[in-house]
Amino acid sequence: MKPIELLRLRNVSKTYEPIKGEAVEAIREISFSLVDGEVLALVGPSGCGKSTMLRLIAGVEMPTSGNIERAGGAGNKQFLVGYVFQDSSLMRWRTVQDNIRLPLEVLGRNDARRVTEMIRLVGLTGFERAYPIELSGGMQRRVAIARALIHEPSVLLMDEPFTGVDELTKETLEAELNHLIRRIHVTGVLVTHDIEEAVYIANRVLVMSPRPGTIIEEIKVPLADRREPDMRAEKPFIDCCRIIREKLNLLHAA
Repeated sequence: MKPIELLRLRNVSKTYEPIKGEAVEAIREISFSLVDGEVLALVGPSGCGKSTMLRLIAGVEMPTSGNIERAGGAGNKQFLVGYVFQDSSLMRWRTVQDNIRLPLEVLGRNDARRVTEMIRLVGLTGFERAYPIELSGGMQRRVAIARALIHEPSVLLMDEPFTGVDELTKETLEAELNHLIRRIHVTGVLVTHDIEEAVYIANRVLVMSPRPGTIIEEIKVPLADRREPDMRAEKPFIDCCRIIREKLNLLHAA
């Protein structure tokens, strides 16, 4: 069966026109596609337009030129995105279950069983009525991931989702996210500066140039979908990280 294409960017460029000063060209002629069930990672120098790409995909911003084609998937369902931000961005006055429920409320849906199931999937059973201030940083990230997935989005957008957590917690969250997205068949786009994170989670990695961001290399990750932490010590993982790092080092040297 031919994979279902959920997203295609064709020669997409974005230039910001400030009220004062010179225009800033963020990205230039970006083209790629995303098929159902895969995770794509974007890596590149700071300021190369990675987060801009997520906003364009989400429809929060419009491209200056080029086209973005979106499809909801099987059954021609509505194209929806879930968004995991650099910080958890939780509403401090809402409990865990109420934060997770928010996208359903926006869509006019009421599904208590879905909320309970997502809480279970991210390992927060027993914390349904806790407030963000009562949670660790890692637990807050789990709430943010559950909130982004509660409405079964066509594409999950992740912008540096584990920034600011300690290294041990980060590796645990990466493993949990990888298992979750494969278990419930999530299609995603991950923005990260962490090469190992990109290789551990993604099926493909796009390496971007400095601003204006362009795609200089597409690297397929030669790992099985189900990934365990000990894979980080294996040769295919190490080699893939090395290739990406070499591409980035060449950019810095240029």
